[in-house]
Amino acid sequence: MKSQDLGGLDYDFLRYIGVEPETQKRIQSFYLPFFEGCKKVIDLGCGDGDFLELLEEKGIEATGVDWDAKCCAEARERGLKVLCQDIFEYLGGIEEGSVDGVFCSHLVEHLPYERVIELLRLAHRALREGGKIVLSTPNVRGLFSHLEMFYLHFGHVTFYHPRLLGFFLEYTGYSEVIMGENPETALPLWGHLRSEPSGEFGSLIPSIRYDPLLPLPSNPLRKVIWRGKMFLVRLLVQPYLDRIVGEMNARLGHLSRTLEDLDRPFEGYARASKPE
Repeated sequence: MKSQDLGGLDYDFLRYIGVEPETQKRIQSFYLPFFEGCKKVIDLGCGDGDFLELLEEKGIEATGVDWDAKCCAEARERGLKVLCQDIFEYLGGIEEGSVDGVFCSHLVEHLPYERVIELLRLAHRALREGGKIVLSTPNVRGLFSHLEMFYLHFGHVTFYHPRLLGFFLEYTGYSEVIMGENPETALPLWGHLRSEPSGEFGSLIPSIRYDPLLPLPSNPLRKVIWRGKMFLVRLLVQPYLDRIVGEMNARLGHLSRTLEDLDRPFEGYARASKPE
């Protein structure tokens, strides 16, 4: 059976789901400070070259590598240096200790763990002493990653917990390992509905006000009866309902905090350095 030509599939898919350079650059700008002091950085699986553009704007020489011919062509049209090549072949062929930084955005989740370790070893060889590596990937701690992001892409193989990536980095000889989440991808579920920076949602059910439910009548006799009813309501009913409302708010508050904990940035990362 003749194999299918899938060249350009990734590029076409990114256009299909509406990925735009402006959005990507906003998200990836979070990683720029990690490469401060670098002179030469390679971006493995660079796609359209959005991070390359950010690096060049900071005066850093940047080279991208990607297998998708359409992505490479798009990047080259923007004047970026991109090689259309297998990343493993590229890393195996460049001079040892020839780069200051390695960036991999949403690459490792496309690889089984053996290949991730191979990638880290080859990148370690390519880096000079003190060089930096950054790996970003769908955040396994975020509910949105599980419900939407991870299974949206045809090429994803498995999640990688940031701590697991941290272990792989140490295992392959890196030091100063740091793990975290990219806040530029935060709040995909709650969004603007999250109330305060502290994360507290407060009372979800307000206290019950009885005056609107039992308006004061105009008739004098009925006013007397109304005041008697309100006295009994406040004496017998209100304490009971207030206790129920309080308990419900406590339970809903716990639920909202649990959901808030799951509403994590959908991109996590691990970064490290090659020991000097």
